[in-house]
Amino acid sequence: MSGPLWALPGGEEQGQDFDLETTAQWQIRDAVRTLLAPDTGVLVEDAVLVVDEMVANAVEHGSAPWRCRLALHAAPPRLRVEVDDSGAGEPHLRTPDLHGGRGLIVIDRLASSWGVLRYGRFKTVWAELPLDRPNVPPINTAP
Repeated sequence: MSGPLWALPGGEEQGQDFDLETTAQWQIRDAVRTLLAPDTGVLVEDAVLVVDEMVANAVEHGSAPWRCRLALHAAPPRLRVEVDDSGAGEPHLRTPDLHGGRGLIVIDRLASSWGVLRYGRFKTVWAELPLDRPNVPPINTAP
């Protein structure tokens, strides 16, 4: 792979690129919801959760510079999330404990696939979420 999928020509992709040192996490959440609009519901909130976990993992376990890319692909319909950092560690599933370990389990369960690409001193952790599964509306617990 020579570069991130969001940069492919052809008009089928829409995306956004964020510098995580200057972008608040709520802005990235809003960007996910905007990319997936007018859809709402569990599918959208699953995407927000995956992006949140990936960004948090990069900032907590990686090193600057940090970047996040969101790409909406038409065929098959999917959201691709890429988060870059310069940390040496490799993300891996582990048994959760009092110090964490749940984030990558959430990503593994909600994404159709995920992985890590290495580029010298930098790495890209990526995940793809299918957008063609049934969308369940959120549960309204308010009276």
